[in-house]
Amino acid sequence: MAQELPAPGDFSVDLQWPANPEKGGVALLDGSLGRLGMLVSGTSLTSYQTDAGVKASHITVPLYHLVNWLAHNWWAFLYEPRKLNNEEGEKDFRTRHWLGAAREGFVLPDVMFSPAGGNTEVIARPSYLRFAQLTFLETVSSIVTTENVRAQFTSLIDSVLQRLGEKGIKDSDAHHAWSRVKDTDNDQEAYCRLIGSMGLSPYVDHPDIDKGLEVVADRITETMMVDLCEATNVRTFQRAADVTSAMSAAMEKSEPIGMEPLLAVGRPSDGVRPAYEWGYRASDAARRSFGIAADDPDGSKVFFDKIGFKLDAPQEPAPASPIVGALKVNAGKMKLSLGPTDIATKKFGAARASFLAWSKGENNSRLVTTARTRDQQASRAFAAEILAPAKYLEKRLGKGVEVSPFQLDKIASEIGVAPTVVRYQAQNHGYEFSEAA
Repeated sequence: MAQELPAPGDFSVDLQWPANPEKGGVALLDGSLGRLGMLVSGTSLTSYQTDAGVKASHITVPLYHLVNWLAHNWWAFLYEPRKLNNEEGEKDFRTRHWLGAAREGFVLPDVMFSPAGGNTEVIARPSYLRFAQLTFLETVSSIVTTENVRAQFTSLIDSVLQRLGEKGIKDSDAHHAWSRVKDTDNDQEAYCRLIGSMGLSPYVDHPDIDKGLEVVADRITETMMVDLCEATNVRTFQRAADVTSAMSAAMEKSEPIGMEPLLAVGRPSDGVRPAYEWGYRASDAARRSFGIAADDPDGSKVFFDKIGFKLDAPQEPAPASPIVGALKVNAGKMKLSLGPTDIATKKFGAARASFLAWSKGENNSRLVTTARTRDQQASRAFAAEILAPAKYLEKRLGKGVEVSPFQLDKIASEIGVAPTVVRYQAQNHGYEFSEAA
């Protein structure tokens, strides 16, 4: 049974200034020495125990490096989602979202802040810091609103920089970085969020990206622009922007797809903790409404027939891109463009697009992307379940058994689904892979 999604938890930062702080001879560090406590959904992120057995909920640490790191990474820290990327990309992401990146030789807990649209996932794990001879104690996985995170860290940065100012330090790197953020007006913020969502600073020149944004802005909607930036980085943006422009133009010329039967079911409620469960529950609702059995491997044919989606002839796949498709819904009709590819991949993209169109209701436009935002993740789960139902895999393979990739690829071929979809679907439902043929 899926865990129900509660209302977003509460994130708070408590800062206290010691009455008689120790001095180490470095003005920036001495002036920012404070007692820091962070709490998420009732659990302390800063609780620790020393090797000597001392326990506390607040850490006493110079806070300059933390606020400097936050100020320089502000827009990415708040608005850059994870991307389906390589190991190098994940390491790069951590430099902007993992509090440990700001330690600079001082203690900070092992906490990751992962934005995904309007919410941020906060994940903490116990960690032992040998140099400090202490262990951070708590394991946390919680969803909080991004605005909550923004407000709390804004207050922290303001307080630390004000404290330094009172001690005569007003011209630090952090002061300059934060003043740029504070001077950003509402019109400029939209641009800052787009650039930040690509993991970049809007206060550094990005002429190629700026030019690309200017060109594509005349061709796509604001929501599609957000999808584009959330799925790309500095290396992938230009190619993705070109693909988006081409798909948007093709979308406008495409034949309308009748989404009325799906829209009539009622928008799938985002009411479960993991994003994939949102997609799975939506697939159940669609199948019930369309009279499709949960273990029917041909259910996707019925699904596509109901909405009037017709697969055209297979094409040579285009080079890989973070942009899978473009869609627009108006008056119950969806216009859809998917990149040139084989039929199996196109079915997966069409099912994903159907979920995004359905979940947002009437009059919306989106891109189908590889980003790890909540709705994009849910769309992948929805499409996988529509195309390769878990109950069908259980019927074919048994329950809780070890399976070989060969078995899964054979099933994928039989039901006309991309092998990667069947493999991920099996993996996500508890099957373990063996090397046996």
